[in-house]
Amino acid sequence: MKNIGNTSTWMILLMIILSSCGDFIDRSPLDQLNQETFFTDEATTQAAVIGAYRTLTSSNLYGQAFIVVPEFAAGHMRHISNFPEYLEYQNFNIRIDNPWALNIWTASYETVNACNNIIAYAPNIEEYANNENLQNMVKEAHFIRALVYFNLVRAWGDVPLITEPTTPRTTSEDIKVPRDLSSMVYDQIVSDLEMATDLPDNYVSSKGRANGLSAKSLLAKVHLYLGNMQDAANLADEVIQSGQFQLLQNYSHIWTIENSEESIFELQFDEQVPNTFVQNANPSSRQEFFASDAARELFDEEDTRRDFTIREAEDNSGNINFYVGKYRTFNPPTQNVPIIRLAEVYLIYAEAVASDNLQEGINAVSAIRTRAGLETDFVGSQGELIALIQQERRKELMFEFETWFDHCRTGAAADILEVPDPNRYLFPIPQLELDLNDKLIQNPGY
Repeated sequence: MKNIGNTSTWMILLMIILSSCGDFIDRSPLDQLNQETFFTDEATTQAAVIGAYRTLTSSNLYGQAFIVVPEFAAGHMRHISNFPEYLEYQNFNIRIDNPWALNIWTASYETVNACNNIIAYAPNIEEYANNENLQNMVKEAHFIRALVYFNLVRAWGDVPLITEPTTPRTTSEDIKVPRDLSSMVYDQIVSDLEMATDLPDNYVSSKGRANGLSAKSLLAKVHLYLGNMQDAANLADEVIQSGQFQLLQNYSHIWTIENSEESIFELQFDEQVPNTFVQNANPSSRQEFFASDAARELFDEEDTRRDFTIREAEDNSGNINFYVGKYRTFNPPTQNVPIIRLAEVYLIYAEAVASDNLQEGINAVSAIRTRAGLETDFVGSQGELIALIQQERRKELMFEFETWFDHCRTGAAADILEVPDPNRYLFPIPQLELDLNDKLIQNPGY
């Protein structure tokens, strides 16, 4: 909701920060803390940055909802009870009061506000001008904000672009802001990511933190969406040629080895921050979400990705079901979520160069197909090659929340997913947001 800056939300974020960062900051009473006075030194800024990353693990974002919703829309997933709030995405008939639309929207703007606070207040710390660590943490906040706005603009199109922190003193009228053109939002995303590309490539050892190469990878993807193919190709090639990442020969190791050599930016879960989706999508745990039969049928029999991506198992009644195979670490449910990995960068590069250099595009997509045990004897046009690359993106990145947005980007959603109305490429603005903010206007078709 738009009241993302109210006191309770900020206190929740501070509790996340304080509970996740050990004893390296003073544990002042929460009611004495506010955004401006919280940022006093490198330690408190570090706490805020970790808190911002942790908001991404919410069950309303990458902890469940932002995996489930796009995968239902892509036709890859089903629910044990056929709950209507999920089926609406699969049937492209989403109600304006769908709870998951509201959950993702609300959680996204909470993360945006956490980043806005870091970006606004950390530079006021006395040592900031001479402290590279502080400066880098602000760049991380730019990366996180760009990631969230990229998700928002892909899902809803024009969205409110808020780059200043809301505070307990922000009035209700201040919070009521209209939607900004998607072009303006994309300009901000590009600006944020360009700032984040200044992070050192080896900035931190953990894949759970952004660095220069993860920013370049995400920026390459953004440029692909914008149709800036040369920029996308250049950035993707820089990441590939960096030598910092490798395609794993065993596809399953991407998911069974945390922070593998293929992972460029991977969201971290642990026993204190469990992965809700893993708990709800595993045959040996609480079972709510299944892989669809249609998802399995997309793979050729010889495709080595199929049997890992879609796990076949027998339930307690002896029935064979298809499960989401990529998320298996359920006891405890600490499965990490790769947000972007090298294989996707190869596919970004393949599509970006295909229009100017057909053979270079073939070579890039062949690297992904070869690992999957498939040959690439391609003879065809540029359009046919791009269609092949899109097919590979769908299979390679299944259950990684990309296919729906990809097919909407290319217009393939109409034919491949059988979306009846291009207006349905965007989700509805949540009704509660419209009720709270009379400056918002609903998307066409809803």
